[in-house]
Amino acid sequence: MENQRQKWVNLVFTATAILVAVIAFVGLSKMSAIYNLESSIKQIDLVVRLVAIVIGAAVGLGLYWNNQSNVFMNEVVLELSRVTWPTSKEATNATIWVMLFVIAAGAFLGALDALWSWMVKLIL
Repeated sequence: MENQRQKWVNLVFTATAILVAVIAFVGLSKMSAIYNLESSIKQIDLVVRLVAIVIGAAVGLGLYWNNQSNVFMNEVVLELSRVTWPTSKEATNATIWVMLFVIAAGAFLGALDALWSWMVKLIL
């Protein structure tokens, strides 16, 4: 079971590294456009991509090698394994009830809005 949990932990660390790399890429692209680095560096796109990949890899490896982050994520995965997830039928029923209550609340608030609008028009 420990090996299965470690797979999920590694997946979370990989997803975090990819997310950080994408954010770094967007930020570096905007910075290169703001400071007009395209004119001074010929292949700025390649540089931006490589720096974003290096930043993402550094974050991913840092999380993987950090004992505290591994312990924390293992505990998170262990707690998620204890969760009782609803069945498909229960989720569908809950979704239908939520949609019905949203429609009812919208109708009620719409009726109150119409009432207040009518009262304001009478006063004015």
